[in-house]
Amino acid sequence: MPPINFGDTIAAVSTPLGEGGIAVIRVSGSEAISLVSRLFHSSKSESLKNQETHTIHHGHLVDEKERVLDEVLVSLFRSPHSYTGEDVAEISCHGGVRLTRDILECLVRCGARHADPGEFTRRAFLHGKLDLIQVEAVLDMIRARSEASLEAACYQLQGNLSRKIGFLKESLMKIFAHLEAGLDFPDERLDVYSKKECSNQIKEVKDQMQSLIASFKRGARLREGLMTVIVGRPNAGKSSLLNALLERDRALVSDIPGTTRDALEEEVEIGGIGLRLVDTAGLGLQPKDRLEEMGIERTRRYLAEGDLFLVVCDGSADWNEEDEAIFKEIKGKNLLIVVNKSDLPQRLDLVRLEEWSGEKKPCFISCLTGSGLSEMENRIEEKIAGLKIPEESTTLTRLRHKQALEEALTALERFEGDIERGISSELALIDLKSALDSLRELIGEVYSESLLDVIFQEFCIGK
Repeated sequence: MPPINFGDTIAAVSTPLGEGGIAVIRVSGSEAISLVSRLFHSSKSESLKNQETHTIHHGHLVDEKERVLDEVLVSLFRSPHSYTGEDVAEISCHGGVRLTRDILECLVRCGARHADPGEFTRRAFLHGKLDLIQVEAVLDMIRARSEASLEAACYQLQGNLSRKIGFLKESLMKIFAHLEAGLDFPDERLDVYSKKECSNQIKEVKDQMQSLIASFKRGARLREGLMTVIVGRPNAGKSSLLNALLERDRALVSDIPGTTRDALEEEVEIGGIGLRLVDTAGLGLQPKDRLEEMGIERTRRYLAEGDLFLVVCDGSADWNEEDEAIFKEIKGKNLLIVVNKSDLPQRLDLVRLEEWSGEKKPCFISCLTGSGLSEMENRIEEKIAGLKIPEESTTLTRLRHKQALEEALTALERFEGDIERGISSELALIDLKSALDSLRELIGEVYSESLLDVIFQEFCIGK
């Protein structure tokens, strides 16, 4: 992304493309309000230039030839009390592809330029309205697919994680200041930290960093969805279960074993947690051809990566070696046994099933009739209940956050070793500064343009 010129006034449609009841066109920059005022005819004959911040005005938007484009509402947000920190005017017009395009093109002809992806939020960051963690939380809120992932993003946008990182940074800065004062003024008898006090402070910071790093696995699951792998032997009803959970026909279903040859992945929400449902090729049989073999190989990769396993057994069929082979592959996994085809006469040996699975309470369902599905969803919710984030949580959800904290922790451990070995404070402070720099980069106090480019290229135009 090219460097941003803050002398520019930018404009973009901030609502999704397509037909709708309303659309919002956002204009930001030093000339935003004056530019929109040239095209806006107030129903009260008022000039936008003279209006207060955070006010809404009714009227008509016209083009350069005074032709009426639409009846609109214009919301004003004056600097610095706006999303971007600049003057912002938001035009609420009737939704429609052609209408919004005409209004946007008119704004561009009058001096605005098209905003780049994420440029409004990038300006908000560079004007100090958001830190880098909050910027990423904005994107996570937009992309949230479940209640839990939305809550996690909301907590971070409110600054929960930023405040925690800020506290850790201030703690390290205090240690840095004490040691540096002892170096700069050795004869002043200043009250600086002793070696023991310094070690205690470092240990406390390290413990909090380690706790945050340990939260990443759960946080990433919340953000991306819990990988829930549906496994079982061919024709047990795995694809039927996927369709039942999605409440639509997504996977091809037939009574021919081996119908599913490749993994299908879809999203669903249960108990407020997003699940990435994966319908896999059947296990337990020797593959008949290379294509079926490739499907089974992919299934085994999902077995290594899955968080929860729904093991589908055919209740109308006898227990056999294929079932035993499947349970050997998923031994020790977090699983829920689902006995399908409960509408048919039952032949499955439940004693053997319990012996091999270790589960005493399988779910009995019929994908055909829908019986037992609600109870199964309750059981799934019980399995994942521990993943919910408590209020005011500081759970990590992004790999960048985890890596920055790991770098800071490594630098602190080097600093600790320097102190223990009696290395001069001048050299030891280099490692302490490195830890501080990692925390500063995490919240965006220091950054590179390439890092911002990576983050903001994920954003859509208009945000």
